[in-house]
Amino acid sequence: MSLSKDFTIVGLATLLSRLTGFVRDILIAAVLGSGAVADAYIVAFLLPNFFRRVISEGAFNAAFVPIFARRREESGAAGAQAFAEAALSSFVALILGLLLLVQFAMPVFIAALAPGFVAIPEKFDNAVLFSRIAFVFVGFVLLVALLSAVLNAINRFALVALAPVILNVMLIGVLVALWILGTGANYSSGLVLVVTVAVAGFVQLAYVWHALSRSAFPLKLQQPSFGPDIRRLLLLALPGMAIAGSGHLNLLLASQLSTALPSAVSWLYYADRIFQLPLSFVSAAIGVVLLPEVARSLRAGDQASARTSNLRALEFGLLLVLPAAASLLILAGPIVGIIYERGMFLASDSMATAEVLRSLAFALPGFVLVAVLLPPYLARESFKVPLIAGLCGLVANVVVAVGLFSTKAHTAAPLGVAVSAWVNAAILFAGLGAVGHLRFDSLARRRLPAILLSAGCTAALVQVLSGYAAGWLEAPTPLALRAGVLALICCFGVVSHLLLASITGAVDPGALRSMFSRQKNSHET
Repeated sequence: MSLSKDFTIVGLATLLSRLTGFVRDILIAAVLGSGAVADAYIVAFLLPNFFRRVISEGAFNAAFVPIFARRREESGAAGAQAFAEAALSSFVALILGLLLLVQFAMPVFIAALAPGFVAIPEKFDNAVLFSRIAFVFVGFVLLVALLSAVLNAINRFALVALAPVILNVMLIGVLVALWILGTGANYSSGLVLVVTVAVAGFVQLAYVWHALSRSAFPLKLQQPSFGPDIRRLLLLALPGMAIAGSGHLNLLLASQLSTALPSAVSWLYYADRIFQLPLSFVSAAIGVVLLPEVARSLRAGDQASARTSNLRALEFGLLLVLPAAASLLILAGPIVGIIYERGMFLASDSMATAEVLRSLAFALPGFVLVAVLLPPYLARESFKVPLIAGLCGLVANVVVAVGLFSTKAHTAAPLGVAVSAWVNAAILFAGLGAVGHLRFDSLARRRLPAILLSAGCTAALVQVLSGYAAGWLEAPTPLALRAGVLALICCFGVVSHLLLASITGAVDPGALRSMFSRQKNSHET
C-alpha cells in the first residue's frame, strides 16, 4: 500500500469521525445550549478529549512501531507478540493507578481546569462528578491506543481510525432520545451524557480487541513486567506524546481561561469542534502515517528519504489547510448559525461562537506546520527543541490571552492559541533549518509558492461569493436554503482550488502518488 493511500485512508476515517462529531455537537447545542450544565459537561470532557487527541497525533504509534518491528525482525512473530503482551499488561497496571489517583484528586483538577467554577458550588460539584465518570474513558482509550499501535504496525489503518466513530454514534443515539423526551438542559441530561462517554470507551476497547483477535497477533494479559523494551517504550512515548500534545494543551489552557466568563467555555467548545474538522483530517493523517515512515527511513539510514517524506507532507498539509483557514475566517458566521442555532442555542450564542472560530482560524496553518515539523525530531528521539518550542508556545498563549482579556473578552483565549501555534512552528522550523534536516528540494521550491498563490486566489473567490450571497446566508432565510447556498460556495471553493493548484503547478496528483508508492515500496523490499 502506498504512503499516499495510507494518508487518504486515515484522513477519510478521521473525517468520518469529525462529521459524526458534528452531528453529536449539533445535538449537544440543541439539548444543553450554553448554560451551566453545558459548561460542566464540557469541562468534564476536557481531560478525556485531551488524551484522545494527543494519542491520535501518532507519537505513541511512532514509539511503539519501531520496537515492535525490531522484535519481529529479530525474534519473529512470537517475539513481537511477547513484546505487545508485556506492554499491554504493564499498561493495564499503570492505567489502574492513574485512574485511582485522578478520581481521588478530581476536585483539585477541576479547580485548576475551571477556576471560574469554584465560586459557583453547584456548577463546581456537577463538574467534579461528571469528570469522575467521564475520566473512565481515558483508561479505555489508552488501552485502545496500545492495541491500535499493533494494528497500525501490521498496516490495519482503517480499523484503528474508525474506532472514534463509536463514541459519536452512541452519543448521537442518546442525544436524540433526550431531544425526543424533551429533558432540557438539566442535571439529568448531563449525567446521562457523561455515563455514555464512559460506556463508549469500553465499547471502543471491545471493538479494537476483537479486530486484533482476528489478526495474526491476538494478545493475552500476563503478569506486568517492565523490561528494557517496555522502559524504552515509555521513555519514547511519554515525552513524544507530551510534545505532540502541546497544541491541544494550549486549547485546554484556553478553556481554563474561558471559565471566568459565563458561557465562554461552551462557545470555545462549539467553535473548536468546527476548527477540528480540517485540522484533524490533515494532522491525524500526517501524525499516524508520516511519523512511523520517517522513523523507518532513519533506522535504515536513509536521511534523504526521510526529508522527502517531510517535504511532501508539508505540501500536502498546506495545500489543504490554507484555503480551509481562509474559508473559516470568511464564513464563520453562516457556518456556526447553520450548524448550531436551534433549540437552546440562541442567535447571541451563534455570534459569540463565530467570533471565537475566526480567532481559531488564524491558528489552523500553525497547528498543521507543527504536525509536519515534529516527526523529524520525534523519529530521531530529539526532544530538546520541541520541548522548548512547546513551552515558549504556552508562555505566548498566556501572555496574549491575559493581555487581551480586558478588551477581547471571550476571543482573547483563542487568539492566544493562534499565537502559540505560530511560535511553536517557528521554533521547530528554525531548529530543523539549523541542522539541515529540512532542506527544500527543487520540487518544494516550485510548489510551495504555487500553493500560496492558489490558496490566496481561492480565498478571494470565496470572499466575493459570500458577499453576493450574504442575504441568503442569514436568517430568516429557511435553513435548508441557507445550508444549500453555503454548500455551493464550499464546493465551488474546493473545485476552484483544485483547478488553480493544477494550473499553477502546486500539485500533480499522479506524480505525487507515484513518488509515494515508489518510496513505500523501497522500504518494503
